[in-house]
Amino acid sequence: MLAQLAREPFDSPHHLFEIKWDGTRCLAFIEHGRIRLENRRFVDMAPVFPELRSLQNLPENSVLDGELIVLIEGKPSFPRLQERVQTRSSTRAAFLAQLHPATFMAFDLLYLNDRPLLDRPLLERRDRLHDMVQRYASPTLVFSEGVLEHGTRFFSEIRHAGFEGMMAKQIDSPYLVGCRSSYWKKVKVGQIQEFAIIGFLQREHEPAISALLLGEDKQGTWMYRGRVGSGFTEEDRHRLFEQLMSKPPLPSPPADGPKRAQWRKTDLRCRVHFMEKTAGGKLRAPIFKGLVK
Repeated sequence: MLAQLAREPFDSPHHLFEIKWDGTRCLAFIEHGRIRLENRRFVDMAPVFPELRSLQNLPENSVLDGELIVLIEGKPSFPRLQERVQTRSSTRAAFLAQLHPATFMAFDLLYLNDRPLLDRPLLERRDRLHDMVQRYASPTLVFSEGVLEHGTRFFSEIRHAGFEGMMAKQIDSPYLVGCRSSYWKKVKVGQIQEFAIIGFLQREHEPAISALLLGEDKQGTWMYRGRVGSGFTEEDRHRLFEQLMSKPPLPSPPADGPKRAQWRKTDLRCRVHFMEKTAGGKLRAPIFKGLVK
């Protein structure tokens, strides 16, 4: 079940409001004492997340809906999740499970002990889910909490905390498999877009970036869209510096970039979350969300 986009937050006694987690949507199937984590492309993610095998202890023939996330300092890190998802080696997967363990943020229960709950109201399904999560306590399984009625205030709180958006779900709604329904709405904090990396600013006296310089190619001319300096781990800053230092200078760089800009010709692109674009096309409040592989 997918959500429709809402333009702005709202209050409603008929809705439950939750954090919109920045991760990978998955259905967790518990069958024959095993766990299958199926993403939206019907790929089983369980082999690259060995720490989530504990979910196989949940009631047999149950199906949970949720989001796979990797938390860094209490916030979902899409770059760290992307690193986990792209792992092909079982040895590497086991190492990353220790280094950056994943969490399954459960927000709906579709089947319980082979009994379908799809036609039951959302709040009933979530009550059963909450009881299940409490009974089978595990650090890798977390119930996605929500608030009733006060969506505007909740949205303000999660925006201030740095989350990517809010979900609003009608409390008496059924679960519609494979549908994008008005029963569920998503309200985004800003938007996410891909940009070319055309340079960087270096941190003083250190082999690390302080910011990436972003651009868009408009008919062969690079348009400078601003700098992004937040959302990086320390490892990111040093690794990107090493990558970019090996690239050649960018021919005909934008004239409106920062004075200390080190322009580079690269094929690197990144995802950036931002509130809006200024009249001059620059990004307001950008946050780095990871490289595009």
